[in-house]
Amino acid sequence: MAKKQITIPIFIPHMGCPHCCVFCNQWKISSAEKKPDLNKIKNTIELYLSRISFSVEKVELAFFGGSFTAIPFEEQEFFLSAVKPYVDKGVINSIRLSTRPDYIDNKRLDLLAAYGVSTVELGVQSFNEEVLKLSERGHGAEDVYKAMELLKLYGFRTGIQLMPGLPGDSFFASIDSASSASTLSPDDVRIYPAVVLKGTGLARMYSEGKFSPLTIDEAVEVSAAIYKIFMEKEINVIRIGLHPLDFHEETVIAGPYHPALGFLVKSRYKRDILEAAIKKGTIKENQNPLILVIPSLCAEEYIGMKKCNIDYIRNLYKNRKVEYVIRDVKSPYIEE
Repeated sequence: MAKKQITIPIFIPHMGCPHCCVFCNQWKISSAEKKPDLNKIKNTIELYLSRISFSVEKVELAFFGGSFTAIPFEEQEFFLSAVKPYVDKGVINSIRLSTRPDYIDNKRLDLLAAYGVSTVELGVQSFNEEVLKLSERGHGAEDVYKAMELLKLYGFRTGIQLMPGLPGDSFFASIDSASSASTLSPDDVRIYPAVVLKGTGLARMYSEGKFSPLTIDEAVEVSAAIYKIFMEKEINVIRIGLHPLDFHEETVIAGPYHPALGFLVKSRYKRDILEAAIKKGTIKENQNPLILVIPSLCAEEYIGMKKCNIDYIRNLYKNRKVEYVIRDVKSPYIEE
């Protein structure tokens, strides 16, 4: 299926970050070491624009890899002014950037608005004060509430990034953070279970036996619960887990990195929906086989990797033969 939207990435590695959080090694994540100059930005934009197909309806440019609004104003303006001609021509439709909650104020947002920035993502990670402290974030949860209020006042689209599994975190603390984030009604959410990267504070803590990262199964479990919170609020989750193209996999020392983590999490979420559909249905005593009707949309997620969800259901109902069919329906149900 052809893409309706593309994103042009501009990496500004570690720029603007006043703190080196324990989980962060932005040079590794962004796969870039130097800030881009004007030629680099223009060449990147032109390259992407030259490859756009007719099916693309929207072109977005995103600044990745640093806390954009914590960069000195003249440098923020340098980056934004390099993109503005393309925005004025209408060939770039929107600009997205990420930053810290404690570097949002009227002066900064006036600048972003003047240059056509449409979406601001906040690297929140957690709403738990102890987790924020142990992660050396340098801000508290109250900064998030203030930043979101101001961003919405200005009319920006908003995003929140959460990172379950940080030092001091727990399943329920992560769920509380997701619940708190959902009350702010962000337009987008990213879920990044914490992994241990080389050259980070977490790497040191891990080597000293002071930090144990989530396993893949634990990360899937908590991320699925977080995902459910946002789905119920109809909040868009645009990413789960680090993208394999965003960094070198050999920089991961430990933790729940998986190139298909998003699929695993969504599949785990769909498993709960399948189980609820069975419990909701009427199963007759002599009903054998038990036939699950699965929606064709996202059928792979319902079935699970290597049919793990089907195997799970079969294990629950060992006294019955469980089969499934895929149909053009909105929700799964038991065929009676």
